[in-house]
Amino acid sequence: MLGAVRRAANASAPEAFASGCPAICKLTFEPRKRLHQPAEFRLVRLRGRRLSDAYFSLSVLPNHETYPRLGLAIATRSCATAVARNRIKRLTRESFRMNQHILPPVDVTVAVRESARLAPPGDLRDSLAKHWHSIAQKW
Repeated sequence: MLGAVRRAANASAPEAFASGCPAICKLTFEPRKRLHQPAEFRLVRLRGRRLSDAYFSLSVLPNHETYPRLGLAIATRSCATAVARNRIKRLTRESFRMNQHILPPVDVTVAVRESARLAPPGDLRDSLAKHWHSIAQKW
């Protein structure tokens, strides 16, 4: 009986994976999916294509990996307190982690505008989701 259940679950797995189901995709944010070096940030910022709205400014540049990578550039002047900066960083990393399966292999740097400091978390999540879907369609 248990073998039949396993076979049935395995048979539907490729269909669910092909549809982009996050329940089957690995939704981790590993170190290899982050931008680490200042030169990487600089390259994306200079050569990348910009997307922006009231809360975020993103720079996007195709990379030579098989996965997307994220870099966060949260300035002290846009979010004066460490609490506010860390809240936005956590929210951005979580949003990226949940949407990385729809993104093409690109490097993305995220900068924050001052209005994000006072915005409710739901608005920030919606804004980031729109950016991820925009990136997925354009690249």
